[in-house]
Amino acid sequence: MIKKMKHITNYAPFLKGIIALLFLFMTSTLSAQCSSDAFMDNCSNALDDFNFIKSFEYTNPKGGAKAEYSYVFSKGSTYRIVVCDENIAGNKMVISLFDRNHKLIASNFDKASKKVFPALTYPCSATGVYYIEYSFQGDKAKCGINILGFTKN
Repeated sequence: MIKKMKHITNYAPFLKGIIALLFLFMTSTLSAQCSSDAFMDNCSNALDDFNFIKSFEYTNPKGGAKAEYSYVFSKGSTYRIVVCDENIAGNKMVISLFDRNHKLIASNFDKASKKVFPALTYPCSATGVYYIEYSFQGDKAKCGINILGFTKN
């Protein structure tokens, strides 16, 4: 019986190596799925005729967390924010646009229908700092990017 135990413990380093390789594979697969380059390739065409300004990457290791960035919008321009996420039902990225006083102007989430739209277009009527808040539905880890573009009216 003791011989069998020794025999099993000889495999312990081998098993640890296998577990480490599996962990490495799973981590690289997750980071590949959350690659901002892959999101850009898949979603940048949604800007249509809008000129690319910037993209913002967002990884949410815990559900419910929100992030915010600011950008100066100019009167006479129309802005489009494209949302690109993992496209999982119930785990969509929600963006909200606020003015300089943090008053909600628009969102890609319609509360009445509970529908999340893939982009938000905003014709700017006043030059100033605007805030874009983003979060994910649900409570699972998620990732994605927002692509900001503009066009002159």
